[in-house]
Amino acid sequence: MKPFSVLVWNVHKENTTKEFENTLQSLLENYNPDIVLFQEAVLQDHNNLKGYAKEHSDNIKLPHKTFGVLSASKFDIIEKDDITTTYKEFFVATKKTLLITTHKIFDKTVTVVNIHAINFVPQKLFEKELNRLYEKLKYIDTPLIIAGDFNTWSKKRLSFLNDFAKHLGMNLAEIKDAHNIKCFGNKPLDHILYKNVTLKEAFAIDTKNVSDHNAILALFMI
Repeated sequence: MKPFSVLVWNVHKENTTKEFENTLQSLLENYNPDIVLFQEAVLQDHNNLKGYAKEHSDNIKLPHKTFGVLSASKFDIIEKDDITTTYKEFFVATKKTLLITTHKIFDKTVTVVNIHAINFVPQKLFEKELNRLYEKLKYIDTPLIIAGDFNTWSKKRLSFLNDFAKHLGMNLAEIKDAHNIKCFGNKPLDHILYKNVTLKEAFAIDTKNVSDHNAILALFMI
């Protein structure tokens, strides 16, 4: 088996600042992640991820900036797909998006989902949107990772996420230094789900100087 790593981070639209650049470079130097998954990223500037293949899916377009999820990989991206939510979030009237990329990691085909789940909607709509992803993934029997900001701020949302993972045959990563994970109340918002790979460890890294979410690094074997 061979190792690879995934860095997951809701960057809170801060990925064009100098402070973000310094923090990211420190993460890249210290942890050398093979795959990087950003949520709430400014999508115009990818220069801080040199040497990575990159794909993105946008959910907000302004005259001079576009925001969304960004997936970057040292492994070739051989396929991509995305899903934009059917429903808009209440109050802010925005949709959310997720990006599905397929990689050849060593000799295995690995599917990676970078998700920023819908917020500010009733439970039934939250479930409907995750079920759309379930329909895309339910027949995948090769290695699969789903990671990002699931906006699981309620007991019902967390419970549904656990059921969602169970129905896909996936495990929910146990993350060390869990006190560093962004929570609403005592409910963590960021998660990593995986199947058909071995999780060695996952831990949260204090990056509050840049974003209201901390980065999470997961180390896998395949």
